[in-house]
Amino acid sequence: MSAVPRSLAGRLFLQSAVVLAVFVAAAGLLGDRFLARWETGRVARDLERVAWAAAEGLRTAPAQFLGARVRELSDRTGLRFTVIAGDGRVLADSHRDPATMENHAGRPEVREALAGRTGVARRRSASIGEPLLYVAVPGVPVVRAAQSLASVANVRAEMRRRVALAALGGVAAALVLAWWFSRSLTRRIGALTRFAARAAEGDLGAELAVHGADDLADLERALLALRDGLRQDLAEIRREHERLQALLEHLPDGVLVLGGDGRVRLANPAARHILRLGDDPTAHTGPEVLRHPDLLEALDRWSRHPEAAAEPVAVDWPDPPCRLLVRFVPFPDEAGRPGTLVVLRDVTRQHELERMRTDFVANLGHELRTPLTAIRGAAETLRHTALGDPKAALRFVEAIHRNALRLEALLRDVSDLARIEAGGAPVRLAPLDAREPVRQVVEMFRAEAEKAGVNLEARVPPAEVPADLDTDKVESILVNLVQNGVRYTPRGGRVWAEVSADADTVTFAVEDTGIGIPDHEIPRVTERFYRVDPARSRATGGTGLGLAIVKHLAELLGGGLRIESRPGHGTRVTVTLPRHPPPS
Repeated sequence: MSAVPRSLAGRLFLQSAVVLAVFVAAAGLLGDRFLARWETGRVARDLERVAWAAAEGLRTAPAQFLGARVRELSDRTGLRFTVIAGDGRVLADSHRDPATMENHAGRPEVREALAGRTGVARRRSASIGEPLLYVAVPGVPVVRAAQSLASVANVRAEMRRRVALAALGGVAAALVLAWWFSRSLTRRIGALTRFAARAAEGDLGAELAVHGADDLADLERALLALRDGLRQDLAEIRREHERLQALLEHLPDGVLVLGGDGRVRLANPAARHILRLGDDPTAHTGPEVLRHPDLLEALDRWSRHPEAAAEPVAVDWPDPPCRLLVRFVPFPDEAGRPGTLVVLRDVTRQHELERMRTDFVANLGHELRTPLTAIRGAAETLRHTALGDPKAALRFVEAIHRNALRLEALLRDVSDLARIEAGGAPVRLAPLDAREPVRQVVEMFRAEAEKAGVNLEARVPPAEVPADLDTDKVESILVNLVQNGVRYTPRGGRVWAEVSADADTVTFAVEDTGIGIPDHEIPRVTERFYRVDPARSRATGGTGLGLAIVKHLAELLGGGLRIESRPGHGTRVTVTLPRHPPPS
């Protein structure tokens, strides 16, 4: 286990302590060496002065008195004195018998003195066994003074003790300051770390105090500025995400995102509805949800050649039944891999409108062609062969007149229907008795019904039925319904129109005992030009637009249409309208 502290404060303190210890040790070592050199130099200078002073008396003293004189000087000064002849023989020594001492010609300090220079040497004395400092002054004989270095050692020891005491106090104070500084620094760095960690976790409301004007204060201000910038950026991203989410949630088109691995990454509500996906669409792959053969083929082709422009694919989707236009768009996933954006547009209404437009044009052309052909044929026959026969001419003129009326009715119905669908038929509400339109329309077709052998009657309540309605549009509804009832009821049958009301609605109904409508035909009878019995319709002058006009007028007035019928037993058509609609 490492002995290095894990905390930054511990590391800083340890580093400071190590640096301080190295500095104190180095300073102590250098100081001790300097003190040793300085003290040794001082002793050498003192010895040189003493040696010069002693040399004057010793060089002039008789040989028999030299021993006594050096011992006397040694006793007075505490130093060791030696007198050495020019050939290195020891003439006198204060501490030993000269006869027992070896020749000193080879001693370095003696050589220097014999050469005319002051000689200084430091060594352990072989004769007394102590480290001594020797100073020999030039001249013959050579006078050498020596002193034990024990005093120097004592001075160094005392100095070391005092320096150590001073260093301990200084080091203790320095360590306290280092600990305080490291703790202060680590507290600020810890605050920075916690602030950054909270910001990384998404908590951008954390606060951070700025201390002083040092580098850490600059870092604190920079982190606060970064937090504020992130807060603004995240707020903008959140707003964009909410807008995108709202757009996807309410987009009528289905949006499906497939990742680079082919799995579903996202599906909006429209896509989940169309593809019948559950609450977790990401549990599926693209081929699992796009289960139509044409779509699977298009997806496979797109995955193999994503660089090629993909044309939309139109398919008839089985559940829910609809017509889909599917487009594939490149869309990288979160890992940067090439994914796919699938847009599913429900074009059922557009497809149906296109089909109805095509059918309308074809039916209108057919409806116009039939009476025009009849008129042209009758006119040509009349011009070439029938002018001489009054009876035949009258028959052809009547045919021309009948087909001209048919053309007029067809164009009028087409014009009315187009105007209603285009919003060119404004609703003009007015208070009226709802029984009156029923009575007027029944009277309008009374003669036609008698001619066809059909009993036509109005069934209205005895009391007034007040309502706010558009009289013209209600009459148009009843005209088409009563006219259809009379036309499709065989001779001897009955047709009646009635009205009823409750607090909120007024109901107009036309019922007959005619040929009826098969159940499977009822959903289509309100389409333009759709006829249950085309031959009978053309024979009676029907345009195939009556119920389409009724449906559009009922919806324009805020109401609805209901058709009930049994083949061979008759039909009942009911239009329910608001009794007092708010003005639009």
